[in-house]
Amino acid sequence: MDSLPPIPWEVGNEFLLACGGVHKPYEFCVTVLDRIRDIVPYDQGLFLMLDGNRKVLRSHFVGFSDLWSSMYTNYYSKSTLHGFDLNQEAVEPEGRGFVVLIDWREYDWIRDDFMVNYIRPRRLNQSLAFTFFDLNGSPATAFSLDRLVDRTFTEQEIEVVSLITAHLNNLYKNMFARPQGQVRIWDHVLGSDELTSREKEVLELLCQGVKPSYIARELRITVSTTNKHIAHIYRKLGVDSRQELLVRLLGK
Repeated sequence: MDSLPPIPWEVGNEFLLACGGVHKPYEFCVTVLDRIRDIVPYDQGLFLMLDGNRKVLRSHFVGFSDLWSSMYTNYYSKSTLHGFDLNQEAVEPEGRGFVVLIDWREYDWIRDDFMVNYIRPRRLNQSLAFTFFDLNGSPATAFSLDRLVDRTFTEQEIEVVSLITAHLNNLYKNMFARPQGQVRIWDHVLGSDELTSREKEVLELLCQGVKPSYIARELRITVSTTNKHIAHIYRKLGVDSRQELLVRLLGK
């Protein structure tokens, strides 16, 4: 595919202003997927909003039939057998967006269910994927811009997406910043003043329903260390399980 002319700065400015004017996460992501088409055209696009356990909370598809969108959200997004699942490692880069180009032609040799019954029937050629991260640096929303048949993304388009998604990622994360002085669920609970900074981070994720294995991943510590922190939290707050913990916090 021939290289596109440079994108006028006015177009990039209008795009970022439009996105920056939206202050709710889901609507923000819808705006990104809608408006980015003016900069990097695509045939099909989607985003998946994830919880702390990498489960899909909400999704949005553009250019998909109900069959393909339902097939992905109800089956393939939950499968870990095809190697393109939501559990793949993603580390937030500094100063740039997390962008990955998937050229599906390179996987012609794979004959698994995902490739045979989902990728090839859709006539996918390439996918340009990018990710927004939460305040702890874990994947929060995954996007994919797809081109079909013989259409490919240029190096310039990939570079542009990498640059603009760095700004979009910052806008997205700012929506989740806790206002200074905001009361947390465990504030004023007996024993909470004994918690260390790390234990408070673990407690915050526990209250969000995040499993220990994903807490470890999000905080970049071992599962063993995570479990030790949880044991210390339980001891200091006088509970023996997560259920007791939530009852204690919600009934304070």
